[in-house]
Amino acid sequence: MDTKLRFGVIALISAYMTLSACGGGGSGSSNTNNTQRSTTGPITAFGSIYVNGSRYASETADVYIEGELTDESELRVGMMVTVSEDDNGDAASIRFDDDLEGIVTGVDVAARTLEVMGQTVTVSNETIFESEVVSITDVAMIVPGNIIEVSGYSSGTGTILATRIEVKAVDLATYLTTHPDGIEVKGVVMNHSVENSTFNLGSMTVDYSGATLSDLPDGITDDLYVEARSTQGFDSTSGDLIASSVEREDDGSIEHEGDENEEYEFSGIIMAVGANTITVNSQVVTINSDTEIEEDGEGPLAVGDEVEVEAYFDGVGNLIAKEIERDEAESDRFEFSGTIDTIVSSDTNIGTITLTDGTVILVNNDSLMHDSQDQDVLPDLRFNLSDLTSGDYIEVYATDNGDGTYTAIKIERDDMPAVPAAV
Repeated sequence: MDTKLRFGVIALISAYMTLSACGGGGSGSSNTNNTQRSTTGPITAFGSIYVNGSRYASETADVYIEGELTDESELRVGMMVTVSEDDNGDAASIRFDDDLEGIVTGVDVAARTLEVMGQTVTVSNETIFESEVVSITDVAMIVPGNIIEVSGYSSGTGTILATRIEVKAVDLATYLTTHPDGIEVKGVVMNHSVENSTFNLGSMTVDYSGATLSDLPDGITDDLYVEARSTQGFDSTSGDLIASSVEREDDGSIEHEGDENEEYEFSGIIMAVGANTITVNSQVVTINSDTEIEEDGEGPLAVGDEVEVEAYFDGVGNLIAKEIERDEAESDRFEFSGTIDTIVSSDTNIGTITLTDGTVILVNNDSLMHDSQDQDVLPDLRFNLSDLTSGDYIEVYATDNGDGTYTAIKIERDDMPAVPAAV
């Protein structure tokens, strides 16, 4: 087996976080005490829908994309969604909002980052890539000027770890022919200038002097979480994004907010550590004497750690951690590929794959499942373990279990690599 350690992405925003079931939720569980429960994470597979290691029956769920009621068929693997459960633990609603859909302004291949309208987007081995442009079939083919949609773990202040990147168009002019509302970016307002009608989202300056303001009764202020749209792109002289509209996102806070005793599960990267709090992505989490912390013998929780959090909201809106679990170190993750020999499954997305070289791969509800065959069209929506078969070629990103087997973080079915012609 050709196995190699993963290298590349910087430690602070380096790895896509596989979201685990931190206790309850999902199909088969019962929310008998009528406690509200929600989960935020990337979709890892379909049939019905897998988020945070749980399978949610979604046939009757209300599905919203950018606030608009739509059909489940519009959802894709890698999209960061929030699932609200009903009393049976099934999905009552599924909501998706991308972090940005905008112009690529820079590419750093070595660092595996893209600059997109003031946001630094980090690409990891778990980032799902898809494209509506037939000539762009790999993330390495993205160039400045392309229009891409990004979903992922966002700080709100200029950094996003991408769980999904989709190329929408080769340039802004082409994009506007099918998206007349224009490009968009979300973030926390910084450096607001009333005199100049400008503010920053990440490192990008937004000129809103000609923009329509929506759901902003008190105007624009620093620290508000907003969405800026543009049909003009950048001013050729100033380099500012010319906003056509600015709208407050939700209640103006990037943090997820809930009612008293509502349970909330999520994961991400620790961005700050306080005396009794950690900030995971943009979410402040309070730690108290009842919080269970699994530290894996690696010392106290620290900035840059990848964690999974199970928490609840108290009576004044604070998010209180019940359990915090640190993910495995990157050094325990491996990439390899091969052809499937046999598959033994015990559920839709639970089973064992054995490659023709004897490598054994364990698949579970956390495993990210993506079909990238025939990338000139978007893959089939409902791909999971049951769609794989003997003879399929797969690329695997996994952890080593230390017993000769691997647990899949991501499995991607792809076309068999071309065999070089004999000389």
